[in-house]
Amino acid sequence: MIRIEFPPALFTRELAAYYLSMSVREIDGLRAKREITAVGTGKRVKFRKDDLDRIADRLPERYA
Repeated sequence: MIRIEFPPALFTRELAAYYLSMSVREIDGLRAKREITAVGTGKRVKFRKDDLDRIADRLPERYA
């Protein structure tokens, strides 16, 4: 279990998936469709919290 009291400014793929109640594969899909921009290169990319919040605001109710 991951406990986050203060969200980080940058999220790993795994934390981004947890934050949005998605799978890592779904995060990768958002990135492939250019719906979210990654910071960095390679396998250890990160995502900005404000981008994740933007995605969360438009998610269908099943993710809530």
